[in-house]
Amino acid sequence: MKISTLIALTTALFLTACASIDLRVAPSVAKDINKDTTISQPDVLYQETPQSKSIIVGSQVYATVNSCSLIQRYRVRTNSDFSSALNLFKNRAFLMGGKWVTIVHHSETGIPANVNMGGQTDIMLREGTLLSNSPFLTTIVGDIYDCPCNINSCSGR
Repeated sequence: MKISTLIALTTALFLTACASIDLRVAPSVAKDINKDTTISQPDVLYQETPQSKSIIVGSQVYATVNSCSLIQRYRVRTNSDFSSALNLFKNRAFLMGGKWVTIVHHSETGIPANVNMGGQTDIMLREGTLLSNSPFLTTIVGDIYDCPCNINSCSGR
């Protein structure tokens, strides 16, 4: 019994040593001049799409009245204006299975070349743009809900 356990542990140790990750191959993450991690997002996600139009933006009270359940709180930081950032948020909510979003926080600030990001490093850049050339930085925090379809929710407004 002890020999088979020893063989199993040795085999497991040998096989896990073979599984390695090549750290030289990085995902599509670039470092900006401010040392912030930026992720490029396709331009179509910043536009109004049939998917973003299907997401209802409303209050938490009405989400509760419509028997919606919270999926998660989500944050988007991007170098675009409010309307484009909201479209990105709604497109992301659709991809997560959401049907209703409630905006909890919104801020839009000017972004000089040497702005201090306060240690927050997840910025989604609009494809083809640079953070250093952007006139502002928009942050939207919201709750994404899944709702059963009834007369009020999922109306396809």
